[in-house]
Amino acid sequence: MDFFDIISDNFFSLLSSKNKRIYLASILQAFKVYENGSILGIDKKVVVDDLVYFLDTNSYLYDVEDEEDEEANPKSKRELANYILRRMEECGWIYVDVTNDYEEILNFTDAAIIICEAILKAYPQFDANDDFSSEFINPNEYQGYIYSIYSLLNQSDNVEYALIFSLVYSNTKQLIRAIRRLDARMKDYIQSVIDNSEIKDLMEKLILYKTDVYDSSYVKLKVSDNINRYRLGIITRLKEMQNDDVIVKAIANNYIMTSRTIEEAESKAVRYIDEVIDAFNAIEEFISEIDNKNRNYVNSTIGKIKFLLSEEDNVIGKINTILKYVKDSNKNGKIDKALKLVDSLHALRVQKALSNNSLYTPRGSYTRTYSQILDDVGLDSFEMTPEFLEQFKSSYNEDYIASFMDTYMIDNFMRASQIIDYNCGDDLVIMLVYCVIYAVDKNHIVELCDNIIDHKKFRLRDFIIKRRV
Repeated sequence: MDFFDIISDNFFSLLSSKNKRIYLASILQAFKVYENGSILGIDKKVVVDDLVYFLDTNSYLYDVEDEEDEEANPKSKRELANYILRRMEECGWIYVDVTNDYEEILNFTDAAIIICEAILKAYPQFDANDDFSSEFINPNEYQGYIYSIYSLLNQSDNVEYALIFSLVYSNTKQLIRAIRRLDARMKDYIQSVIDNSEIKDLMEKLILYKTDVYDSSYVKLKVSDNINRYRLGIITRLKEMQNDDVIVKAIANNYIMTSRTIEEAESKAVRYIDEVIDAFNAIEEFISEIDNKNRNYVNSTIGKIKFLLSEEDNVIGKINTILKYVKDSNKNGKIDKALKLVDSLHALRVQKALSNNSLYTPRGSYTRTYSQILDDVGLDSFEMTPEFLEQFKSSYNEDYIASFMDTYMIDNFMRASQIIDYNCGDDLVIMLVYCVIYAVDKNHIVELCDNIIDHKKFRLRDFIIKRRV
């Protein structure tokens, strides 16, 4: 069957409109309710009531002007919930049956179920406080795959080599895919440092990074000792199987149907065993690369925030401030006034032709100055005092950050809004950034709050850091 016979032509139109965020959130919320219903479907009224509550308690915005349906102008959350379900039905996400009692029973289509599950697997933090999402999260994903492979290869009773290797190969593919998903997610976060030019966005991304990547995947892969504990044993056992003609012939039974000869099937068996061995030999390199990405993301975020805090003191910062003013004025419909004001701020005069000698500066002569070389004269009485050493101490070393957090933590809890205010210095803001990074590294809990912190250079969502006890 053709793929486009399974889904309608406008199936993905909901996820490509300006209202895609509210549509996606509503689809997954409706899917959650549907999964908890009867196997024969769920009363549409129940889904509507749940969507009304969901839309009322979340900050999703709905843009009427983006809709193709000119009559689509819901006046209430209930009308919006019904309209979203109608659009989902039109696009083939759900179908609604009417019973003899005139009750509307809602079911998700086959393609929609598969896609909803795929979305939740790709982004399990859709609702971190909901037990539903936990069905799609395996916190021990990497260890689970590796231990399963190790156990399969070391079975001693009723050995079915064809079946065992088929499972080993499948688990290895899933393990590599899981590592690649983590790698791709880290690339997205590194790219976000380039894409975002606001301190609040960078800080929010850093906090989300802890829950989305660091806690759920990175720590499990980096800290777990299962990989190193079982990797050598897995490779050794696979090589033993590869060198055993009886085992190779047994595994070759998996590929006879897709091979022209038995020899070709055996060749495939050896090649696939090699693939698994190569995958486990390369895991250490994978982990090293992911470790580098973690370090690059953290360092890039710190560097970008430092730059944004100091940019108002240089020419680039002043130009950036002017451009932001023009952008905000444009949003408020005052672009003409803004351009007139900006036009009066500059007057650049450039000569039509420049002399070749105008930018030329003669190179100065260099003479070795021996007085610059240190000697022992005058250092006999020098003492390394604590005051002298204090000048060279890093303000952001781990001990200093830990001491800073201990100072501000009350009952193992600290809030950003209690530390930074409108007039606080840049050093305090940078220290708070390091506190977030320290909390990530030390497996503290970091959570975003709803209230906003106003600083003279930025606006930032408040957050809390809690020490695990």
